Amino acid sequence: MVRAAPPRQVVFLSDSVEVDGWSHEVERQICDNERCLLPIAGESTAAGEAILMTIGRTFGEHILGIPTNVRLGPCWTRDGSATIPIRWDAAVLQSVFPVLDGTLVITPLGGSRCRLGIEASYRPPLEGIGLLADRLLLHRVAESTVHDFLERLAATLAARS
Repeated sequence: MVRAAPPRQVVFLSDSVEVDGWSHEVERQICDNERCLLPIAGESTAAGEAILMTIGRTFGEHILGIPTNVRLGPCWTRDGSATIPIRWDAAVLQSVFPVLDGTLVITPLGGSRCRLGIEASYRPPLEGIGLLADRLLLHRVAESTVHDFLERLAATLAARS
């Protein structure tokens, strides 16, 4: 009898930052030009890789930067919030690196403030060793990359207003 492989564990992460600005204006700035998110995501990915390289130097290893793809879905609104699907994945060696799928959410907080948040998940690759690597290091890199993305996006929006 052939047994199905057990499903890999799903890892969740979420983060948010508050920004000055009416949510409908922030939504318009982002949703009218979703492609503006791509360079910000690229910079955040590089920041995450810098963490890996710093840790790699600490352990005497050499870690190369991995090119990534960032894909955005169409912006849609519901109940006063705007949502943009976002996916980060490695451009090479896809079976070795996780794919992060999530949504960027713009939520009004009242007055001229809103929240930019990301809710995402990924499955660590490579079965047990991937889960161990995720617990030791990679989850922190993913969290750092997402937080850096939100901070950069908030700074970009602040500079435009």
